[in-house]
Amino acid sequence: MKLVLTTSFQKIVKKRCQKNPALRQVIEKQLQYFSKNPYHPSLKTHKLVGKRSNQFSVRITGDLRALCVVDGNTYIFFDLITHDKY
Repeated sequence: MKLVLTTSFQKIVKKRCQKNPALRQVIEKQLQYFSKNPYHPSLKTHKLVGKRSNQFSVRITGDLRALCVVDGNTYIFFDLITHDKY
């Protein structure tokens, strides 16, 4: 399995971490869990429905989700949003 963090994802993480520096460690920890087991219980990974039916949501914190798409064996993380945005 390969994880790819898009430039836009990295920019969003950087912006959010300026406001909350401790968030970077949480994001890194959750992505490490994801790389070992995409369905680790703390991630609450699930496929979205509707217009986002090709995307997956991965829990970072209580209200923060990382969105990714799957291309073969590659998971491409492209957005970091709050739960109510999707």
